[in-house]
Amino acid sequence: MQRIGVFLSANADLPQSYRQAAEDLGTWIGRTGRTLVYGGSNRGMMDVIGSAVKSHGGHTIGVVPQILFDRGWVADSLDVTIAAQDLTDRKVHLIRESDILVGIPGGIGTLDELFTAIGMSAIGLEAKPVVLYNVNGCWDSLLHLVDDLAANGLLRSNMQKPFAVAERFEDLVRLLEA
Repeated sequence: MQRIGVFLSANADLPQSYRQAAEDLGTWIGRTGRTLVYGGSNRGMMDVIGSAVKSHGGHTIGVVPQILFDRGWVADSLDVTIAAQDLTDRKVHLIRESDILVGIPGGIGTLDELFTAIGMSAIGLEAKPVVLYNVNGCWDSLLHLVDDLAANGLLRSNMQKPFAVAERFEDLVRLLEA
């Protein structure tokens, strides 16, 4: 797993534990010589993870929609910049460029990216492993929702556990190294 796609928030005003998660993951990606594939923004948690990767020797691929170029919100530290027309185009490129996908704390955009990746995998398009890093229980509600969907027969048997879950950083690393 050399190219690690990360879905995360571009917001900055988040709990310190979320910032630490982005920094820890970015540091690990950099130190292990892997490549981060992400949204390429110079804002919030995206800036944290991208900076951590670069400062520890890793490489970055930013998939940047036109609106971020227009606003000047593109990270300076990108090794490769892939221009995307919009957020839908961005998701497709992020998924295709990655060997594995990780969801760390994020909002609607992160959920959209995660569900797109899981949905594509469910029908055999760009099937990639997906890992949720459940920092301080941030994904607990989502995990309960998936359990409820399965209990109500709304998920096919192959989708009842559509992603792995890491509760601790050590668990995340173990899944990424598998």
